[in-house]
Amino acid sequence: MQGFAPYLQHATVKQMTNPLGTPGKDEQTEKSQTPEKQPESEQKLSFGEVMPRDPREAGTRSDTAKVERLPPKDSTPTIRADLPGPARPQFTFQFGQAPQFQIRKSEFLHDIEKPLSEVKGLVDKFLKDTPSREDESLTPAERNELTQTRDSLSQSNSANDALNQALHLARLYQHLRYIEEAKKATDLSLGIDPDNYLGTELFKELEHVHPVDVSITTRPAPVAAPLTKSILRKRIAALTGGKVAVVGDLLIDELLEGRPERISREAPVLILEHVDTELIPGGAANTANNIAALGGVCHAVGICGRDDYAGKLARLLDKSGITHSLVVDPSRPTTVKTRILSKAHAMRQQLLRLDRISHDPVDEVIERQLLDKITAVAGQYKAVVLSDYRGGVVSDGLFRACKSLAAKDDLLVVVDAQDHFERFQGATLLTPNQPDTEKMVGFKIADRASLKRAGEDLLKLTGAKAILVTRGADGMVLFQQGQALFELPAFNRSEVFDVTGAGDTVAATMTLALVTGSTFIEAMALGNLAASIVVRRPGTVVTSQKEMLEHLERVELGE
Repeated sequence: MQGFAPYLQHATVKQMTNPLGTPGKDEQTEKSQTPEKQPESEQKLSFGEVMPRDPREAGTRSDTAKVERLPPKDSTPTIRADLPGPARPQFTFQFGQAPQFQIRKSEFLHDIEKPLSEVKGLVDKFLKDTPSREDESLTPAERNELTQTRDSLSQSNSANDALNQALHLARLYQHLRYIEEAKKATDLSLGIDPDNYLGTELFKELEHVHPVDVSITTRPAPVAAPLTKSILRKRIAALTGGKVAVVGDLLIDELLEGRPERISREAPVLILEHVDTELIPGGAANTANNIAALGGVCHAVGICGRDDYAGKLARLLDKSGITHSLVVDPSRPTTVKTRILSKAHAMRQQLLRLDRISHDPVDEVIERQLLDKITAVAGQYKAVVLSDYRGGVVSDGLFRACKSLAAKDDLLVVVDAQDHFERFQGATLLTPNQPDTEKMVGFKIADRASLKRAGEDLLKLTGAKAILVTRGADGMVLFQQGQALFELPAFNRSEVFDVTGAGDTVAATMTLALVTGSTFIEAMALGNLAASIVVRRPGTVVTSQKEMLEHLERVELGE
């Protein structure tokens, strides 16, 4: 969605209709006031429609009022563990309603030179070459919106109208994951107006869509024995009560949402009017949150600063049912990653990220306090996950201490790090992704032979009992000392929306599975299944046993 960032500097949005029919405070005020007449240079000009909002998103906050609503079928970053996951990525619009984009910069608007007869020819050819699909997975609202938009396009009575309908249809196709059709509709818009800004940006955006991630088929690849659905059902049910401690870089993901108002007079930047702030457990806190959401018992150990966010971090952990031991380090801030988002588009557009973080290793005094906290609770848990986000907590000394505790109390030591894997000698499990693996071994993984070689090199380098390499759309591969590699395809290749935090989900799920009786291969399958759910949703999210059981039925796997 990066292609829309420049356009945001010149756009604002009319007030959307409240989906529940209850006007917000700002809506009531707007109805009771007569708008002031703007200077001619500041007149807002209608530029056609954006995608209407999905009716399944009944739980999303309104731009103008907080209303108690039903939880959405498509999830928001805060997930209710008892609800099933989405069938498609969430877009913040509702079918059947059409809020208008309004452009402040008149240079984006110009008369289209093509005569209507020529435009009609382009439209007719597009509709003939791009027939409607018979897709039973579409909801009635989606099917109706698609039909109405195609009809409106065929009945356009001006070039500008045809352009707007083509852009509208392209966005609808993109939402439905009909990427080839979306590209053709975008080509149509550029055929009508080659200089159109939105069409150009959408074309760039669709060019970068990975064909694997948006594959039309949702049929999962078959999975080899020794995995069966009956075994995995038992392993999922057994997750309840598993005890895992998480040590590492606990952080907060902060989402600041704003509504674009105008371009600042102080500098050529967009002014956002604040709508809402949301705080989500991130980093090692997300790993802990995943464990708790799956029914595990989790204790988190980490550091925080002496600031306002320290209390917010503690409250987030409390809210998720995670006990914690936070060591206050006055020399550094509580780690917070703040994302500034605009809600002017159908999807929330990230404009900027600001990180409050110290990468310096903790000093000896703080490290000693951390070790004391870990020692005090280690005997109550079956595994320790070390989550290293380069925030200075996971030092060599801390790893050695955890390894000693593991030998004493028979604990598993799982490491989720991004680099320098040689530091973690003798860990139970490492969970690097493929790019980090390639960086570590010094060569690209281009085929099965290079994949096998990379895994063997990592096993020798780290002395780990097992290494799981996550490979995105290519699935996962497990390497164990003295055993052949084991590969699993990705359980979800067609509905990938946001991979943020998926690595945390894999590490958390695998660890919880291992401490509750799963083999490495079974734990790998559960990690794959959990990740296939969270990547369907925007932001840092978690899943549940209920969702995993439901999604397991969609995997092509024997009983």
